[in-house]
Amino acid sequence: MRTKTAIAWAWICLLFTAGCGGVAPTVDYGNVTLLSVSGSVTLDGKPLPAAVVTFDAEDGQFSYGLTDSSGNFSLQFDSAKSGVTPGKKTVRISTTRQILGLNSEEDGGDEDGSEGESSKTSPRSTELVPARYNKKSELSVEVSSSKKHFEFPLVSK
Repeated sequence: MRTKTAIAWAWICLLFTAGCGGVAPTVDYGNVTLLSVSGSVTLDGKPLPAAVVTFDAEDGQFSYGLTDSSGNFSLQFDSAKSGVTPGKKTVRISTTRQILGLNSEEDGGDEDGSEGESSKTSPRSTELVPARYNKKSELSVEVSSSKKHFEFPLVSK
């Protein structure tokens, strides 16, 4: 009898755990309003390349982008969709923050062990942007259908 009970519990545990993995959640983009947002970042009057720009909402959701060599960026909602939800956002800009798939890779490099192209946009080891623009950001914007382009002229002092 004890063996039958153990086998029954094993099957019950197997059934409960079988539905817990493997399938990634899907997003119904039809229920999300996204606006294409772009802009530029300068530091002391010069374009700031390879900086991560995030627009953070109060609910914890954020959109992100990476500045190019001219300091320009466009924001992504997630890895599949570009854009930002409308509303008030706290803006954070960092040269050391890493976002998987944006400026870092899961395996840390190419198959042959070299860093390849990704090393050109990898974050710096020393933060160039003052905390008032990233961890303790004082930057905020209101994203709307009429306001979708933002300029951030940062100063280091």
